[in-house]
Amino acid sequence: MSRKFERKTRELLGTAGGPGGAATGGMTGGLTVGSDRLFGTSAGFPHVVELDLARVHRNPDQPRRHFDEAELRSLASSIERHGLQNPILVRPLPQGEYLLIGGERRVRAHEMLGRKTVFAILTSGDPDEIGLIDNVQRVDLNAVEYAAALARLIDKHGYTHDELAAVVGRDRTDVTKLLAIMGLPDGMREEYATEFAHVSRSVMIEIAAAPAELQDRLWERAKEGASVKAVRQAKRDHARGGADAEAPPEDAAREPDAKEAVRSLQASVKRILRDVAVVREQRRYLDPDNRDRLVRLRAEIDAILEGGA
Repeated sequence: MSRKFERKTRELLGTAGGPGGAATGGMTGGLTVGSDRLFGTSAGFPHVVELDLARVHRNPDQPRRHFDEAELRSLASSIERHGLQNPILVRPLPQGEYLLIGGERRVRAHEMLGRKTVFAILTSGDPDEIGLIDNVQRVDLNAVEYAAALARLIDKHGYTHDELAAVVGRDRTDVTKLLAIMGLPDGMREEYATEFAHVSRSVMIEIAAAPAELQDRLWERAKEGASVKAVRQAKRDHARGGADAEAPPEDAAREPDAKEAVRSLQASVKRILRDVAVVREQRRYLDPDNRDRLVRLRAEIDAILEGGA
């Protein structure tokens, strides 16, 4: 950081007499975060500081895994022309170092420009949560990155889906649907991340909610540009075909009661699949009683599939 900017920053943040002087607020990573003498703002007001890029360390748990080179060049051009409009987010570390919480694209753009310093906002929040929210608010993460970041928060904090939804500001149902993406085959998720991240998040959610035997077929259609509407129709067609294979004779299937039974069955199966996804995510909390219930449920499902009573 330039000495002039560092001195001015200390003055504005309420530090008297330089690094060794008395401060009105607490010292964080060599900088004071306290009341602002110039504007009279509270200690919770975000303060911008200028940091040496060499002291800003990348977050290994950064939600974003893939960076588009053309987008980075465009961002670098914008920063060069208009300056950095949104400071990065960092968390102070010992010895005057900082952990990058949000803004890796901005850091990479600064490196492209050969910049030695970057403006940053200091934060003390949870790195995973803030990093995820920062990415979502600025440039959307792709579907797999978003789902993986949510899964890491569950592993790290043991959040329920309701708690996680509150943290990231989404509906609990949306969180459950996004997490289901992590159940897609590894190869499909890797192919999506490296070549087909333009496929919409909604399409990926629909594929993740489809029967396993249908997912590959839907993925091929998604790569060809199929819309959410087209994917949903393919799922409906598959469901009707599966029902017809084991349904009563065609004439009976046309009867209102039979059609209603088929719709009811399909809805019940979908609910079971959703509930199973929730149980899978929370399996670490299974107690002996619920484990026994799941075993009995598995036996019931096996009997249904085998045509038993």
